[in-house]
Amino acid sequence: MSERKINLEEILINVFEPSSQYCSTPLQDLQLAITLNPDVGMIKDAMIEFGKRLLELAAENAETSFEPIIGFHVCPGDGDYVVNKQSILDTMNFIE
Repeated sequence: MSERKINLEEILINVFEPSSQYCSTPLQDLQLAITLNPDVGMIKDAMIEFGKRLLELAAENAETSFEPIIGFHVCPGDGDYVVNKQSILDTMNFIE
């Protein structure tokens, strides 16, 4: 399982590009930038970027297993690969 995390503040900073000349912390700069320019397009861009990163991380963390088919008239090696859904849902623990 990947130890990579998704940092929401980093995504918002990259989209809004806040100026660092007004406030004492980067988080305050970000909040001011969003307050002064609540552009729906920029918010949408941040949400899309978050979704992309989340799906990439979920794909990295997806655990699979081979489930053989058991029965008559089955060739050795017949079966399906199954994705453990919980391994994908556990990706939510890597959001900060």
